[in-house]
Amino acid sequence: MVNPWLQFFVCAAIIIFAGSRLTKNAAVIADNTGIGTAWAGVALLPLATSLPELVTTLSAVLIDAPDLALGNILGSCLFNLALLAVIDVISGRGPLTSRITRGHIITASLSITTICLASIALLGIFTISVGWVGFEALLIALVYIYGSKMLYSYERKNPSLSRGSEEIPAAGKNISTGQALIRFALAGGLIVVAGVLITDASDRIALETGLGHTFTGSIFLAISTSLPEMVTTLTAVRLGYIDMAVANVFGANFMNLFLVFVADLFYRPGPLLYAASGGHLASAVMVILISTVVIFGLVYRSEKGLGRIGFDTLLVLAGYFTAAYLLFRAGGN
Repeated sequence: MVNPWLQFFVCAAIIIFAGSRLTKNAAVIADNTGIGTAWAGVALLPLATSLPELVTTLSAVLIDAPDLALGNILGSCLFNLALLAVIDVISGRGPLTSRITRGHIITASLSITTICLASIALLGIFTISVGWVGFEALLIALVYIYGSKMLYSYERKNPSLSRGSEEIPAAGKNISTGQALIRFALAGGLIVVAGVLITDASDRIALETGLGHTFTGSIFLAISTSLPEMVTTLTAVRLGYIDMAVANVFGANFMNLFLVFVADLFYRPGPLLYAASGGHLASAVMVILISTVVIFGLVYRSEKGLGRIGFDTLLVLAGYFTAAYLLFRAGGN
């Protein structure tokens, strides 16, 4: 059997390579089709980068491990939000929320709506299901479908807000939409394969270290499967697509919450959210709080910060580490 540490780093290298290609081709598609780089970040990038979460979540429900599945989803959301602080540091030129469009408030609000629905189910006050699928999971699917349509309409009505000053690199201007789509699909395929393998390596490493399932699913496994989001987000920042990078964060979270519905379809013992531990409420509440802080920053647009990072994104980072600590204290089972 391959050493899990070697497998982890080889797969990470593959994801870094494929992730950079994913972002560049998403930008070409956005430019050629006129859909806007922000909407490309909301739709195109999360569609591919969330595939590792999908595969690992479905694997967890198929082996009757609802806590591992939900921990992976919520932990990925937390990690994605922490990336906003990284974007703020490396992009420079003042606090992040003062430099990006307010359109991200829509995606952030939709993410909060879906995670609130999941939280209601986790409270276990009442249980309503349609067949074996929970009622809240069905509502999450409806919010995702309607929200995606709303986001696309917003981008079409406000092209100047979504595109800003972001321009496609000269090297990408000679690539056709068809070529970009093929390259996008190939890069996404590499990420899927590497994502599955890196998850397997992460699981074996976690077993060797003796960490509990709660912490492993919400932190270690979540970070592993969120590596594509991290790579594509940072690549977008390096290329100058700040709005695409931020949209990828909130778009990935919106997509991750939709995976709750998908996982529920495959979890035959009953509604997934009703079977999961109420301990996941800590992660859900932190995602809501952190997303709310970002929304406040987008509305207030403060120019103040600490060094190269805004005070709001500092709170985002503090929120992530607080959640990680709480999950660690709850782990070991």
